[in-house]
Amino acid sequence: MYNPDGSIPTIEMSTLGPPQLGALDPYARVEAETMAWSVGIETEVCSEGGMSVAYINDGDYIKVRGVDFQSGASSLSVRVASNTGGGTIEARLNNETGTLISTCSVPGTGGWQVWTTVTCPVTGAIGIEDLFFRFVGGGDYLFNFNWWQFEHAEL
Repeated sequence: MYNPDGSIPTIEMSTLGPPQLGALDPYARVEAETMAWSVGIETEVCSEGGMSVAYINDGDYIKVRGVDFQSGASSLSVRVASNTGGGTIEARLNNETGTLISTCSVPGTGGWQVWTTVTCPVTGAIGIEDLFFRFVGGGDYLFNFNWWQFEHAEL
């Protein structure tokens, strides 16, 4: 969006960012590096193509703004890899300690680029919400995170 005179507007830095153009569809596969904000993580080249979220430690998180769960989700699939004992991905609404809608246990897979898909049940994800993926576990570097996708609840 440009100013009436054609100049580019100045956007003040904030954790909110600029207005969102539209809601994100969680029922299509979403790359884990799609985020509005993050704490503690980095990205790296992924053996499956593109990038993945990496160097994940206990308490790190990703914020995804304006996710449209519509009438509800029944499950969440995550694509993960771990050269350690893994950890847990908590899917939460509105902030990193908000309403817990899903918990996915990430196993050790035998390598940082040895990928597996884990599917977990979801409850309470309805309408447009900010989604937080909070990472939990012991030790350094829990796992890598490539993508995520929700499934619609049966009506």
